[in-house]
Amino acid sequence: MTNPLRVTLIILNAFLAVTAIAGGIGLISGTNAPPTELLYHSPFRSYLVPGLALLVVVGGCASVVTIMLIRHHRYALPPTLATAAAIIIFEAVEVAAIGSPEGIARNLQLFYVAIGCAICVIALTARRQVREKRDYQSS
Repeated sequence: MTNPLRVTLIILNAFLAVTAIAGGIGLISGTNAPPTELLYHSPFRSYLVPGLALLVVVGGCASVVTIMLIRHHRYALPPTLATAAAIIIFEAVEVAAIGSPEGIARNLQLFYVAIGCAICVIALTARRQVREKRDYQSS
């Protein structure tokens, strides 16, 4: 994987880790949560489960992936793709649960889906580079 791709993945995953951890804490504590009335037609009665999912699953995965990328771990790309999927799935569940209210909430949903898509595209590009390099060296 080329250094610019790796650095970009580190930056995106580190940003995702910090903001997902902060967002998860905000949802759990209620300091940064939408009104609970938005949950009325969802399977959730509070933001505890979504907050834990954001904190542990998204934030945890992004944190681990960031460390793996910094350390040049040879198996960093598959969990990087899993992290991209985690934030995209989280946002899809959020839209299904509370909708996509106009304003900052919708903008953040779109922003984080875009980050997930960017991480996915960059990781797949890096994966292709690694495979091409390995194929070139073996021939």
